[in-house]
This record gives sequence, structure tokens and C-alpha cells, in this order.
Amino acid sequence: METIEDFREFLKDNRNKFISHAIKVEKLPLDDEWIKDDSWDEVYEKEMRGNGKI
Repeated sequence: METIEDFREFLKDNRNKFISHAIKVEKLPLDDEWIKDDSWDEVYEKEMRGNGKI
């Protein structure tokens, strides 16, 4: 990939593959390290303040 447009096209072309491999947070155990990591809340809030969306 050489450009942002190439990357966007890659994401568009592979959207269904990404979705099929995604794990819903509701399916993760409560003691999962990723869920317990509070830094994700900070990232989410920063993105929402800056862009209004993720």
C-alpha cells in the first residue's frame, strides 16, 4: 500500500473478514486483561472529544 486511498480500499475490500474475526466484548470473560485495562476508556473518550466518533 502506498496511499491512504489504497488503505481505505483494503479496509473496504476486507470488511467482512475483519467482522468475522472480531470478538464482541460481551463474549469476553470479566477477568480478561483487555477489559481490565482502563487505558481503552481514555482512548475512547479522547477520540469522541476530538472527532465526535470512533
